[in-house]
Amino acid sequence: MTEDASIPAVGEAWIQHEIRRTMFEHAFGGPVDTGGVAAVALRCDHGLANFARHVLPLTSARGLTVAQAHNPRNWDLPENRGVSPAEVDGWARAGHVEIWNHSASHRGVTTPAEIHDEIVTSLAEIEEQIPAAAGRVWGFNPPGVPGEQYGGFEKGADPSEWTSPAGRTMLAHHAVVSGHVAGTTQRVLDGRVRDGLAHVTIDARPLEEVLHRIDVAVRKRRGVQLMLHPSRLGRDGRISVKDLEAILDHIVGLREAGTIAALSPYELVLADARGGRP
Repeated sequence: MTEDASIPAVGEAWIQHEIRRTMFEHAFGGPVDTGGVAAVALRCDHGLANFARHVLPLTSARGLTVAQAHNPRNWDLPENRGVSPAEVDGWARAGHVEIWNHSASHRGVTTPAEIHDEIVTSLAEIEEQIPAAAGRVWGFNPPGVPGEQYGGFEKGADPSEWTSPAGRTMLAHHAVVSGHVAGTTQRVLDGRVRDGLAHVTIDARPLEEVLHRIDVAVRKRRGVQLMLHPSRLGRDGRISVKDLEAILDHIVGLREAGTIAALSPYELVLADARGGRP
């Protein structure tokens, strides 16, 4: 792949990333104090139709803010059909949903032009479609594109991926980028913003395993992000709406008991559990 001026050099990417990270930390007022307890957050990847029908009523009723990993060019996909930009903007404006960039159209990229279009142009498109998120799309969730290339970035598990053309572009235009760095599904909560942190995909996990992972976070005073593809809710071999409700009720019970903080995914990035206990 021949690079051009749209792909930042390593040094430039890091400087831009650090400035955006500073802006992000200041926008949230610095580290988010959990009161010395563990933390949990929920992220949903697209699937807006099922999100609106099943997930949002459950999370909003429980006072939980959920992230939507958003693809601004995929409104016409069956999984998103029937939900409008104005509706998502209303969710964000009400504080029920925060928005992360998930690329423009969730497809593989190979050329510098494609990398810039999918990672950078998508930001402007998200802000145009969802004005409530303007200036607040701090994070990038790399899309999974099995069998396709992504500009030298696979899952973000290897350090070399972060200096690839796609890795540099993600970093240069966002304050935080998620990934799959080994050993990070149980996150250290010290207020430091970190890239590459992994999540726990709950689409096909047994209810008991998901509850156990939350309980482990409580015991270790760590953070855990649960990720759901709403389009898979209720399918054979996938999580049911009833099980999702049980997970959310478990979180609320722990929150009411004072043993976990239920945060948004952006807040989880900044979470600090050191202040409330020795």
